[in-house]
Amino acid sequence: MRRFSPFLLPSLLVLAQDPGLPNANPSISYWQTPPLDGVADHQSAQLPTEADVVIIGSGISGTSIAWHLLKEANSTTPLRVAMLEARQVCSGATGRNGGHIRPSSYSEYAGAKAIVTQKEAVKIARLRSAHVEALISAAESLPEDGRLASEARVVDSIDAFFDDARWTIAVQQMEVLKKQIPDIGSEWSVFETDEARNISLMPEVRGIMTGTPKMAGAIWPYRFVTHALKSLLDTYPSFSLDTNTTALNVTAISNTSSPSNYEVLTTRGKIQTKHVVYASNAWTPHFVPGLQGAIRGIRLHMSAQLGGSGLPKAGEWPSYSGNGSLPGGRAWSLFRNGLDYIVQMPRNGEYMFGGDVVGGGVGVEGVVGDGHATAATVVLSDAGPPSHITASYLNGALPSYFGYENWGAERTDFPQDAAGPNIYSGRTKRVWVGIEGTARDGRPFVGRLPDSATTRPVKNASAGGEWVSAAFDGEGMCFAWLCGRALSQMILSGASGGQEAAVVPEWFPRSFLVTEERLANRSVIKTAVLWPLGAKLS
Repeated sequence: MRRFSPFLLPSLLVLAQDPGLPNANPSISYWQTPPLDGVADHQSAQLPTEADVVIIGSGISGTSIAWHLLKEANSTTPLRVAMLEARQVCSGATGRNGGHIRPSSYSEYAGAKAIVTQKEAVKIARLRSAHVEALISAAESLPEDGRLASEARVVDSIDAFFDDARWTIAVQQMEVLKKQIPDIGSEWSVFETDEARNISLMPEVRGIMTGTPKMAGAIWPYRFVTHALKSLLDTYPSFSLDTNTTALNVTAISNTSSPSNYEVLTTRGKIQTKHVVYASNAWTPHFVPGLQGAIRGIRLHMSAQLGGSGLPKAGEWPSYSGNGSLPGGRAWSLFRNGLDYIVQMPRNGEYMFGGDVVGGGVGVEGVVGDGHATAATVVLSDAGPPSHITASYLNGALPSYFGYENWGAERTDFPQDAAGPNIYSGRTKRVWVGIEGTARDGRPFVGRLPDSATTRPVKNASAGGEWVSAAFDGEGMCFAWLCGRALSQMILSGASGGQEAAVVPEWFPRSFLVTEERLANRSVIKTAVLWPLGAKLS
């Protein structure tokens, strides 16, 4: 799931409100089937009463923060890290996304330069491209069962364009990237017309951008997160994971004799802590009033489908480089009056297909105007059935991309042991919804929260604080892991006196930090500025 549409801006502008708490019974994604025994509903025998750090949220952000806090702490005393999850583990956006680790460097660099300095835009481009290696390396460090289950891999990478206008913009953006960040630009190639069609096997394509293995990876996000958390539970006795334990509110402790700054009230008791970290994405404003209106949630759709029997298996696609087609499969971003995206799975050949159907016009009807969804449900609901119009679009679009003449007969070779109680027997294996967290100004919120945002000044700011890592605009797989590492380093640095005094890693974009000036800026950055290729062109 990625990148919201300008069509939703009028609704989003009025949603500066408390998003509430996650739904108790969200839809189940393909990724979440089956749940990982011993982790999906893990709870401590007794909820900890004290911790050094409480992390609210168990997706890729929370997992990265816990991972790096525990692995990189220098203290001889083990850091007590308590993770809270309102539902099953990894039941939010990470467990519902597209599984791709794919920056479109040329377009993203152009969008970033529109709102930050060139130097800062370069940092953002490097941060995003570094996630391919970072996530695959983390997955490969897991015990064998987790490493195999995560299916972390490099993939063929194709950005495909279907009209002259977007293609012209993309080519211009690529030329700039190659000049200004040549080490990243050299990882991309440009193909047009017949050559592009022969490589992509998409008969209507105008041109394609292809990336080397350094620019594209894919992963089974739910399995990676759940096995990473299992590894932390097995390795660090000071780490606790409590699912189905909703954090209700956070209060500052006024007792000067207490070593803690905050008390977190949950459905199973209270925890006192020095630090609170919000890795709760679109639900973060429930705990942080100053982020209401700055972070908003959008309901988007994903699917798992089988490709036609006429399409190549993973590793058998037409090659666009000397390395040949990669055995990890192929991944696409498809710019056709909006943005769709696909990741091919290597074992059973599923196509994980979703996209910015709003940008193409379908989602406006399917998400906002189909008679049962409202602006409020766009923000709050990842429960209930998918929009029938959006689901119909996702179910029918793939053959039109690849061409009915290339699609072939429907596959009948899907292994029976790959099915489950939530997996359908036909070509479409699952359709689900999820909540994407997006920032008003187009940048993630990462760092220490000022007192003005939390309205909870504490007695000893040098001994703790409140922190956030959220609002990745549907691009969390190329933001969240290293943002989590940066945040953990800020916490471990022991900095005091507010955000600007925190030790921010040199490589980290400072435009992501949470400052009073940033929160005071009420302007909304339009999608067409950040992602011109994904916006609807007139």
